[in-house]
Amino acid sequence: MTAAERVAERPAAALQDEVTAVHGARWIATAVVLVGALNYAYTLVLTRLLDVSGYATFAAGQGLVVCTAAVAVVTVPWMLAQALARAGSDAERGEAVRFAVITAIAGGTVAALAVGCVAMEFASTPTTLVIAGSTLAIYITRVTAGWLQGSERLRTLAVLTAVEAALKFGVGLFFVWALGLGETGALAAFGIAVLPYVFFWPRRLRGGPRRAWRSVSADRQLWRRASGVASLQGVVALLAAMDIVLVAMLPTDRAAAASYQAAVMLGRVPLFLAGAVSIAFLPALSRRRSGDPLTASALRMYLTVALPLTVVAATVPGGLLARIFPDGYSMVSTLMACTATSGLALGALALLVTFAQAVNDYGCLRTLLVGLGLYVTALVSGWVTGGVLGMAIGGLCGTVAALVLLAVRHSRRHGFGVAERSFSRVVLPLLALAAGLALLRPYPMVWFVVALTVSVVALWRFFGQRRVAPVPEPAEDPRDGPGEGSAEEPEPEPRTPPGGARGTRAAVHDERAVPLLVDAVWRDRVRPAGDEELLGALAAARRNQVEGRLARAYPRQLAATLTEVESATGLFRRNLVESTDRLRAAGIPTVLIKADLAGDYVYGNFDLVVPPGRLRAAQAALDGWYAHRTTYWLERSTKVLLEPPDGPAAHLHGSVSWFGVQVVPTDRLFARAQRPEHADGHPEGPVDGRPGGHPDGPVDGRPDGHVEVRTDDYAWLTPCPSDRLRIWLAHALFQNLTLDLSELLALRSLLHPDVVAEARREAAREGWCAGGREALAVAVEAMARLDRGESVPLPLPLPVRTSLRVGAEHSGHLFGEGRVRAATREASLRVPLVMTKRLRRRVP
Repeated sequence: MTAAERVAERPAAALQDEVTAVHGARWIATAVVLVGALNYAYTLVLTRLLDVSGYATFAAGQGLVVCTAAVAVVTVPWMLAQALARAGSDAERGEAVRFAVITAIAGGTVAALAVGCVAMEFASTPTTLVIAGSTLAIYITRVTAGWLQGSERLRTLAVLTAVEAALKFGVGLFFVWALGLGETGALAAFGIAVLPYVFFWPRRLRGGPRRAWRSVSADRQLWRRASGVASLQGVVALLAAMDIVLVAMLPTDRAAAASYQAAVMLGRVPLFLAGAVSIAFLPALSRRRSGDPLTASALRMYLTVALPLTVVAATVPGGLLARIFPDGYSMVSTLMACTATSGLALGALALLVTFAQAVNDYGCLRTLLVGLGLYVTALVSGWVTGGVLGMAIGGLCGTVAALVLLAVRHSRRHGFGVAERSFSRVVLPLLALAAGLALLRPYPMVWFVVALTVSVVALWRFFGQRRVAPVPEPAEDPRDGPGEGSAEEPEPEPRTPPGGARGTRAAVHDERAVPLLVDAVWRDRVRPAGDEELLGALAAARRNQVEGRLARAYPRQLAATLTEVESATGLFRRNLVESTDRLRAAGIPTVLIKADLAGDYVYGNFDLVVPPGRLRAAQAALDGWYAHRTTYWLERSTKVLLEPPDGPAAHLHGSVSWFGVQVVPTDRLFARAQRPEHADGHPEGPVDGRPGGHPDGPVDGRPDGHVEVRTDDYAWLTPCPSDRLRIWLAHALFQNLTLDLSELLALRSLLHPDVVAEARREAAREGWCAGGREALAVAVEAMARLDRGESVPLPLPLPVRTSLRVGAEHSGHLFGEGRVRAATREASLRVPLVMTKRLRRRVP
């Protein structure tokens, strides 16, 4: 296999990995924020339901559980997930799972005993047993978390994490308010909330010889990795929880202790945000060398949201806090400035530990231990000199000292990469904001409005801001021309895939890869290209669903991709014929939409429209053909995805609609539909997409390719040209809000004056003429620029104004026709759809 062929194979795997990682990171980050909100709500409600002494015991017990859980959460799952990712067989995976079980049980037992010994100093015996039992339960169920992460079931993991927090909230309030169990019931909810993880316990893996449990537990590499992570995160957990536990044990006023604990819990918001950033960035950082620019991106992302929220928390007016907390928490306002700032420093410290962990730099433990010593010394000194307020000041000084020590070490050993913009551009405006909010403290209502605006903007930037991945430099010597390759070429050095290799729908502005794609696919100009340049072009082609066209232009360099596309096309045609034959036998006609049988890309599914009221009958007709059935909750009554054991799925539509809102009338679609051979070479015309109508390969998926099938025997219909034009435009306007290169190619073949005029008349009848006209104008302008060889972002985003206008226009038309429910649905979904699509188009 040549180097070019090996490079051509990489984007497919990299694409799937990247899609899984990015989507999973977003799910987990959302779950972390939701968990943080539920935890804070739980804490605030308990300040009302528990007396001051009971809440102090609860907060101390919670601190112990959170401290030990922080170690369990990052030790067992992270070690198991990495082992599962690197395992080459089920036997190795089974050994990794068994090692994780051993580690979880042993670590959980030790942690439970340690926590129980500490809890006996401030809690009753039943409460101590509850704290120890909850700790053990959390440790053991982390095996499930590692299994889900290693199996890349990140959405399930995120949902379970959110369910855990919600269950703890509900069960805890029930125990405290309904059963009167006080702080014991509130802490028991921690152990009960993790029970759903048991339902996703790792399944038994078969294959290969099973090693004895003692031999599995002797794996030095796994132990080294587990101990290193546990040590680092254990110190971070101690820094996060030590002051909360210490203030409950020291001989001080209980009201002051409770005020300190409440202020610390509110000030820990940046720590939760740092956890979200760490979870999102750790996989990518682990694949890079130390000092990568991604490090600077992670730091900037954290500071962008953590600094504004810290400023808000540190400047909360005392009158506003008095309305939130009962009378026994009068010191919260005084302490918030210190605890919020120390929370910001602690979050930054946790992020630095993640950077070290990503490059296996466990030597920073010594620096962390020195920082922990300084932190404890500052805490005790502060309490001796100034009581609870002195402890808050000492905790701030100690946290900052530990952060400075670790930052200096990390900067000298690894660096922080090159930031896209100076950190001063982030920090200095926020310092000015802090001064402004401090001046507004005497005016609570004005402060509240400004603080709310700042918080919303900060959270929006946290979830919306994405960093464009750097693109590697192209090969200096493009030795391979079209259709050529050299077996002696060295394989490119492994590096981060270019932005184009990432499975997102973002617009890409690559100076070389995208022009190569446009020349080969749009302008039919095949020019010599090196492996690096072709790698970027292939990644962009996959995003634009034209990888088959690019592979046919470079058949030697992209031989693996060409084989992949041809195989997938054969499966597509086979599944299409099989499914439509079954439907025709049941008396159900179908119209194939948004499909190109020419083999331009790898289909995941194909769209078939059935007559009104026949969707359930169509599912019944395909019973036995498909192995899995899926519906989307917003479209469960209009669409269903039927997945066969092999090849693309059949996506059945009860109408040409998006999110349950019909756009093109189904009866007129069927009345004007044509047989495939009458489509005159348009993408949904001949079975192979060629004017000659000769199938390019077997229709039934056989390898010989010598299948005689008359076009009259095909069971599906295709839309007439004006309907095809409107469906492509409606798909862009009402769902994707973009037009990729394959869609632009399909539109280009339909730009005949009579077809366009008829499409405009039909769009006016359907109530979206103005939006359709604007979208077509954007597409035509982009085509002209592509013809001239000018740069065009691909996929091509539609203007936000056009997207919003078509929603208002179409919902108004539906309302005028008396279809109030559909009009309301269209109007309510338009703005969230536009916002969601804009976020998904950004490259992380």
